[in-house]
Amino acid sequence: MKFLYPISLIYSILSRSDRKFSSPKELPKPVISVGNITWGGTGKTPIVIELLNFLTSNNIKPVVLTRGYSRKSKIPLFLKGGADGIDVLMSGDEPLLIAKSVPETCVIVGSNRYKNALKFNSEINPDVYVLDDGFQHWNIKRELDIVCVNAANPFGNGMLIPAGILREKPQALKRAGIIIITNSDMVLNKELKELELKILALSGKTSIITYYGGFEYKTVDLNTDFNPEFFEKADVYSLSAIGFARGFKNSIEKSGIIIKDNIVLRDHSSYADFKKIISQKSENSYFIITAKDAVKFQNIDANIKERSVVLVVKLQFAKGKDRWEQEVLKCLQSF
Repeated sequence: MKFLYPISLIYSILSRSDRKFSSPKELPKPVISVGNITWGGTGKTPIVIELLNFLTSNNIKPVVLTRGYSRKSKIPLFLKGGADGIDVLMSGDEPLLIAKSVPETCVIVGSNRYKNALKFNSEINPDVYVLDDGFQHWNIKRELDIVCVNAANPFGNGMLIPAGILREKPQALKRAGIIIITNSDMVLNKELKELELKILALSGKTSIITYYGGFEYKTVDLNTDFNPEFFEKADVYSLSAIGFARGFKNSIEKSGIIIKDNIVLRDHSSYADFKKIISQKSENSYFIITAKDAVKFQNIDANIKERSVVLVVKLQFAKGKDRWEQEVLKCLQSF
């Protein structure tokens, strides 16, 4: 990818200019950002959902501000009450998953997150804003930056987009208030320790460590349990369109299921792409998909629905859960 290095230099210059000439604006309530320094695949959305569940369990009313990557509309969208009946093409897959996962939370989708927050502020009257994918969003001032680092691929080849996966150099971790290492179970303990020490040297902060567990299989409505015993006499495939498909495959294997093949689509692929793959396989095939992809499976063919199963995973803390909770509450109290 070295031939892309000149373009990476241009990206770096534009990124620094964007930050230099942006003036962060303050919202009427505190802001917590959840982001990363790499392009996709860090487990950011599960962290957002975990944060929302923690806030609502403490009677704190959050609202999510998100861009809504790959959606087909430019009109700001307000999701509430679990977002029933919302077309994923209008919302984007990640905002819709967040809204369905934490129905007590409102989600505002649109590119101008500051303007959208003010537009709906009086209607929602939140206690805190959660800025999704906000670490490089310079237009909004925040009280806390949470940054996710994927243990299995923390910094790629060390080069910026498009020559590598970095949005910023690892030294940017100095700005983070909380650094969370995700997918910690996918590396050896020695590698994990080395990553912790590297992050400590870069940022001066001790990492919080997470992994995925609590595996459950659901039908595509995400509410009905599915008995994985049906897999015993079938060909089972992993089928996903996420930033880190290897992590999803790892979760399936940890749940005890043996798959015939791991099929990976481009991140944010549409339902039509999934249907094409599923239709090409035999009737005796099951396809395990992610919760993020499942929100695309709304008005679907009965045959596709019967053969599509969702693996639902829950974030687990290996280290630092108490500190995570304390830091979140502390930033809200200081506002």
